[in-house]
Amino acid sequence: MHLRFDLLHLIVLLFVFQLVSANVCIKPNVYITQKISNEGFHREINWLIEVLEPTIESWEKTKCKVALRLDVPSGIYVNPDEINALNETEEVSFRISGKVDIEVPAHEAKEHKVYVYFNNAYINRISIDLPFHLRYQRSQITGGYGKVYLQKPSLLVWCENNLNKICQKGLKVEAPCEHFSSKQCVWKNLSYDALFDDADLFVPIGDLDHYPIVSIVSLLLGCAGSIYVLSILSMTPL
Repeated sequence: MHLRFDLLHLIVLLFVFQLVSANVCIKPNVYITQKISNEGFHREINWLIEVLEPTIESWEKTKCKVALRLDVPSGIYVNPDEINALNETEEVSFRISGKVDIEVPAHEAKEHKVYVYFNNAYINRISIDLPFHLRYQRSQITGGYGKVYLQKPSLLVWCENNLNKICQKGLKVEAPCEHFSSKQCVWKNLSYDALFDDADLFVPIGDLDHYPIVSIVSLLLGCAGSIYVLSILSMTPL
């Protein structure tokens, strides 16, 4: 009788242990540093991502993947051709979501998103470089500089069976499952320690005060060029 009771008690304990173990979650401790290099219209974002917790063993048990999402405003674009070249690297893969027209100015462009997928499930320390370009902005009186606001990237996590493996209560968002797939998955938006602020980028703007002078000079040069061509043609024997 006692043996049967002890056996039943052991089975219950094992069941409770498995149930508790299944519900154990981890809380990632992530630091991200961002630096924007170069001046003018052609620049580059440099990210340094460091994961202090969890351990490799704990993370691998979750079967979770991590990605970055950058919301690109209309005043900026990421060139799809450059993204294709970057996808030849082994550590990360890139994907652009949304149509990108590299020719249009800022006031005619649309926003798009860039996803950075980490090819290894566990990240300890990784550096990422992403080239981007500022668009020309509409000219205005007195010219000067226009400002483009670039938000911090979002850190996303996707887990194979359930997002509750991550303790944080981040907002759930839909995003492509892989850089090569159009299938959508539900990701959790993780909080992280950002060792940087949102970026204000400045781009030179054309000065409308110079428009009359530029128009007159252009017209005079065009007329002079036409007269010169006609004079050459008139002296050429038929």
